[in-house]
Amino acid sequence: MSRTNAFKSITHHLLRETLEKHGVKLIGGGLDEAPQAYKDIEEVMKSQKQLVEIVGRFTPKIVKMDGAKAKQWRKRKEDLTIIDGE
Repeated sequence: MSRTNAFKSITHHLLRETLEKHGVKLIGGGLDEAPQAYKDIEEVMKSQKQLVEIVGRFTPKIVKMDGAKAKQWRKRKEDLTIIDGE
């Protein structure tokens, strides 16, 4: 899902609950990087089976993400600078 949709639909409680359920320690990261924001890996791999050979599988127990505040992806009009009439 998009970052905007992730922030609107995923709560910190849901993120913590999911990580605890799977025994994962998260260092940094925001709601836009929650597991619920990503496509189901099983479905992705099924749709790519003609292109890849699975040689292994791992389950992370510690995940390190950026941890910075969410980035503003859209520039505001007042943030744009006009240079030489462009």
